[in-house]
Amino acid sequence: MNPMEVISSTKNKDFNGPMIGDDSKVVVEFQGFQKRFGNKLVHRDVSFKVYRGECLGLLGGSGAGKSVILRSLIGLERADAGKIIVDGLDITTKREHELIEVRKKVAYVFQNGALFDSMNVYENLAYPLRAHTKLNEFEIAERIHEQLCEFGLEGSETTMPANLSGGMQKRVGLARSIILQPKVVLYDEPTAGLDPYNTIRIQEMILRLKNKGVTSLFVTHDMPSVFAVCDRIALLLDGRVQAIGTREELESASGGGKLARFIRGEEI
Repeated sequence: MNPMEVISSTKNKDFNGPMIGDDSKVVVEFQGFQKRFGNKLVHRDVSFKVYRGECLGLLGGSGAGKSVILRSLIGLERADAGKIIVDGLDITTKREHELIEVRKKVAYVFQNGALFDSMNVYENLAYPLRAHTKLNEFEIAERIHEQLCEFGLEGSETTMPANLSGGMQKRVGLARSIILQPKVVLYDEPTAGLDPYNTIRIQEMILRLKNKGVTSLFVTHDMPSVFAVCDRIALLLDGRVQAIGTREELESASGGGKLARFIRGEEI
């Protein structure tokens, strides 16, 4: 593999990180990841690192396998070859029951919020706490109240998902995803279909989590949101990460070619 990798030296000073290039701060790493569906080879040799507190934008055309990367990080898809290392652990060697602990560290924010329709907001947020912690009901109520207040959702506890706006559904989905205080958050098109106001709200939440040291991968076609929240951008093309770096580095390194056109939101 000979990707055009661009390493950024920029440091986020909010929590003394992420320090791009400091391997002691790597939280997620793909090494030679390969994935095939039938006769279709989606990923032939994907390799990249994500550092503590970094938000890495994962971009590529339709069918590039961006969501496959996210699903593979929590074991919903299995690698055909290569390694996926999360917090120092190679999850490709783990059995299904061993992935439970990994999934407590890695939250997946689905595009539609993925709320339980039969549960109100409070019960949606309480579900993972009851299933995966030893908190009592008073402690659960406190955690939920804090989470809803932080996301501007106080007073919505008894509301059913069907009665929430699209923007509120996504915010509740994000609140539930991070209520176990994960180390890594995976965003799969979190701003898709939202109006500008709610898009900004989601951006603000992602930045707030990043400033707390949460590591994240951000899959989207929403280029303004990528520029607003991501430290670096990785471009998936032809089954590989062809380039990785800041917006400025990629535009400069691509010399105005197809990578620069992609960053500008043009078809390639």
